[in-house]
Amino acid sequence: MSEDLMPTDGTCGYCGHHLDSRVYFCPGCAKPHRSIELGLTPSMPKFENIETRLRTGAPDVWTVFFAFLSAMMVSAFIGLAIWGKDNLGPVMLLVQLAIFVTTAFALVRYWADVRPLLAVTGFGKTAAWAGLALLIPMLALNYGYHSVLVALLDIEMEDYGSFFGSRAGAILFICVMPAVVEEIAFRGIIQHRFESVVGPWVAIAASSVLFSAAHMSILSGPYLAGLGALLGWMKWKSGSLYPPMLAHFAHNLVVISLFDT
Repeated sequence: MSEDLMPTDGTCGYCGHHLDSRVYFCPGCAKPHRSIELGLTPSMPKFENIETRLRTGAPDVWTVFFAFLSAMMVSAFIGLAIWGKDNLGPVMLLVQLAIFVTTAFALVRYWADVRPLLAVTGFGKTAAWAGLALLIPMLALNYGYHSVLVALLDIEMEDYGSFFGSRAGAILFICVMPAVVEEIAFRGIIQHRFESVVGPWVAIAASSVLFSAAHMSILSGPYLAGLGALLGWMKWKSGSLYPPMLAHFAHNLVVISLFDT
C-alpha cells in the first residue's frame, strides 16, 4: 500500500470519513488506507509429518547414505569381476577402501557437524559405560540368533583371517575400520543431521534402519538395526563418537572370534 494512502489523523484522505482500525478500507468510500496483510490472522505453519521431515528436512543425509551405498556396491561389483567370488579377500579389501575414501570426503564436507563429537571423549557419561555393558546381551542375542540361522540354513561360516591374510588384517579391516568409518557416517553425520529436524529417538530409529540397510543382509537386518539403535543411543547420550566407536569395535571383534572357523 502506498504511504500517501496512510492517514495521520484517523480520517480518510479521500472523503474525510472516520476510519475504523479493524478494517483496511474506509467505511465511507471503500478506499484502502493500510495493507490488507495487517488485518489478516497469521497463517498456521504448514504441517509436515515425520516422513516428510526426514525426507526433505535433511537432504544431505540421503546424499551421504547413497554415496556410501554406491561406493560399496560399485567396488564389490568391480572386485567380483576382477577376482571372482572364490577369492573374496581382495574384494572385501576393495570395498573397505572404497567406503573409507567415501566417508573421508563426507567427513571433510560435514566437518562442522562431526568436529564437536570428536572434541570430547564422552566416557565421563554413564551412558557410555551402560552401552558397553548392554553389548553383552546384544552379543548373546547375536550368537544365538545366527547360530540358529547357521543350523537351519546350513550356512558355512568363513575364516575371516583367510580373507585378509592374517588375524591382524581381519581385525584391522573388520573391526577397526568399520568402527571408525561407519560411526562417522551413520552416527556422526546421518543421525546427527536427522536430530536437527526430528526428535532424537526418531533420528536414532531412522539412522539405525539405514545402517542395517547398508549392510544388505536380509537375515541379519533386524539384529543390525537393534545394534545401530544401541550405538545411536550411546552417541546421543554421550555427545561423542568415541563410545559407539569402541562398542562397534568390541562387537565386531567378539563376532569374528565367535564365528571364525
